[in-house]
Parts: sequence; structure tokens; C-alpha cells
Amino acid sequence: MSTFIYIVLVMSIPYFWYIRFSTNPKKGFSILFIGIISVILLIDFNLFALLGFLLLASVLIHSNNSISTFSIFLSFLILITQLFNKLEGNLIINILPITLISGIFALMMIGHWFLVDPTISREGMKNIAKSSIFTATLLCLLLFLGLFSDEISIFYRNIILGLYISSGILSLGSLKSLNEKSYTGVMAATGLSYLSLLVSLGGTGTLILLP
Repeated sequence: MSTFIYIVLVMSIPYFWYIRFSTNPKKGFSILFIGIISVILLIDFNLFALLGFLLLASVLIHSNNSISTFSIFLSFLILITQLFNKLEGNLIINILPITLISGIFALMMIGHWFLVDPTISREGMKNIAKSSIFTATLLCLLLFLGLFSDEISIFYRNIILGLYISSGILSLGSLKSLNEKSYTGVMAATGLSYLSLLVSLGGTGTLILLP
């Protein structure tokens, strides 16, 4: 379970970059998001994790976008390479379902921040919601065709399919809510992202941990 959380947080880093790039939130959001990602140091403290985190945290001390982008992606590269070596290649099959969770988590985070700072753009939130819908749909397709895992029984496969379909529908609800111009639209989108996160956790947890 701790490794699962570790991967979810590492896979959240590209979304963190995209949120900064697309919505340009205030510094407080970066502090909050990086603070949550710092949990990886509590889960597995090692030199690579520390180096990756420090590179990520370095975006708080400079304002140059090019340097920030380089720091974020170098941090992600170090952390994901360490995970790949640690899991001996088993990370690849887990990337897609965990990316769904990370994307919905990022949507939930920026939705909360919009409630603090309603001046930021909604376009970034909309695109993350779209990516979550796409990822959930792709997972459903792979499961339905039996291409994702041949070790899961039909019974459990159908349960996971139902959870991913629910996650996609809830993400679609978030997207539609974000199209509402009122403040309550973002509140609704944030609430739906909570539900989507829960069902995607159920689907991904079952998919990864069951075999």
C-alpha cells in the first residue's frame, strides 16, 4: 500500500507542472502540492527520493519558467527511474491505472485552490478532467478486450469495469460542471472529483493488488 501511494504521488508531478503552466496559481498552491508529495520521503527515504524532492521543491525559490520546467521533469525522471528499478519493470503495467488516480487527485487539488483563488483559469481543470475521462475509457477498453491482465476472473473484471465506468462518468460530470460560469460550478466539480477519486482507487486497487 505504501508503494502504491508513493507511485500515485510521483505520477502527480507532471500534473503539478501542467497546473502551474495552464493556470498559473499563486505560490501557496505549489507549497501545498509539494508538501503533499513530500510524503514520499516518509514512505521510502533514500538518496534518489531526496534528490528528486529537492529538485521539485527548488521551483519555490525561483520564478524562471524554463528552469522550473527543467527542475520538475528532472525530478520526475529521477523518481520514476528509481521506482522502475525498484519494482524490476512491474511499474509499466501499473502506470495507466495509477495515472488515472493521479489525474483525478490533481483535479481535486486545483478545484480546491480555485475556491481559495477564483481568479485562476478553468481551462487547466477542464483539460485534466478530459484526460481522466480518456484514461478511464482506455482502461475500460483494455479490460473489456482482455488485454490488460489475464489473471483476473470475469467477476472481478466486471467489478473493475463498473468502477472505471463510474470514474469516467463522474469526471465527465466534473467537466460539465466546470462549464458553468458560476462559482458553484467549480464546487460541484470538486465534489464530483472526490467521488471519482474514490471509485478509481477501488478499481485500481483491485486491479493491481488482486493478482
